Amino acid sequence: MTRQKYLQLIHIAAHHLKLDDTTYRQLLHRLTGETSAKALNISQLARVLETLKAKGFRIQSTQPTTKKQTDRPQIQKIQALWQAMVDDGIVRDASATALAHFVKRETGCDSPYWLDNPQASQVIEKLKQWQKRVARTTSC
Repeated sequence: MTRQKYLQLIHIAAHHLKLDDTTYRQLLHRLTGETSAKALNISQLARVLETLKAKGFRIQSTQPTTKKQTDRPQIQKIQALWQAMVDDGIVRDASATALAHFVKRETGCDSPYWLDNPQASQVIEKLKQWQKRVARTTSC
């Protein structure tokens, strides 16, 4: 792994673990004697990343979704509802990124493909409620 990738993952891990700046720098100092990740060599960066993993950070793949993930009926329903809302003018941004932001706000999960079944059901219901709200306000 490159030095830049280690730095990136360490900063992502600190954010996901909700470490404030002081706590983050204390962790670095305790493990390496330095207070900045930029001053660390690769082996020190690896040690810091392993410590963050031990505290609960998990590296999530950013690989494109597989066919199997998009075959889930609930994911297809979420995408169909989103597209219908775009077509109706309820949603302005039809992008997958916009849908991912909605999913993140509603469930805390970064992507619709990572939702478990209860979370996917929750997103479907939220989208349906949104559609109904807009339909009610425009029919008056």
